[in-house]
Amino acid sequence: MKSNLITTLLTWVLAAGLVLSVFFSVKFFFQTKESRLFQVETTRYQSIRSFLQTVQPLVGDMVEYSKKDHGVDAILDAAGIHPTKATPAATTNKPAAK
Repeated sequence: MKSNLITTLLTWVLAAGLVLSVFFSVKFFFQTKESRLFQVETTRYQSIRSFLQTVQPLVGDMVEYSKKDHGVDAILDAAGIHPTKATPAATTNKPAAK
């Protein structure tokens, strides 16, 4: 009977180990899958950021050039880039009364 008890106990320990092994394997699979998806998104965001950093000086140059040649304004408007146009400051001084 003593041998039967040890065999049963070892069988339950083996079964519990098997269940835990399957559980952790599935958990590991889904976490690595999620990690790969995050890596793809991170790479995509980094490439977009890199592209925007290379385009930003060009946009600034175009805005500066549009101050000299107003023919570029149509291109900037089509791209959705609206340079801030300097509006004349409103005068607060009233003419002197006579």
